[in-house]
Amino acid sequence: MVDLNVLVVISLGILAVVSLCLIVVLIPIASQLIRTLNSAQHLLDTVNDDLEPTVKEIKDSVSTVREFVKTGSSKFRTGLDKLQVVLGSSVYGLYCGVKEYVSSYKTDKTSYNNNGISNFDELENE
Repeated sequence: MVDLNVLVVISLGILAVVSLCLIVVLIPIASQLIRTLNSAQHLLDTVNDDLEPTVKEIKDSVSTVREFVKTGSSKFRTGLDKLQVVLGSSVYGLYCGVKEYVSSYKTDKTSYNNNGISNFDELENE
């Protein structure tokens, strides 16, 4: 029969070998993980340092463009209102001029410049 002490020693020996294998495998993995995390932290610090002024510049540019558009749109609106007044006045003036021109050629209440004939058929019969 196998002695209990020998069995415990063999079990502890196997446990020590397995633990040594795990330590040998885990040390390089942990080392590589630490280097990767340090590189990632350095990259994020660099991006943060470079990105913060860029974001500030972009915000300033957007606010400048917003003010420019607001000013330009108000000037455009003012110009459009003036154009509307001028165009409306011009159309009304043209309408009045045409109306006056046509009424100056009126020779009779029912006809325009056709010697009192109110119907085209009567004009052909003459």
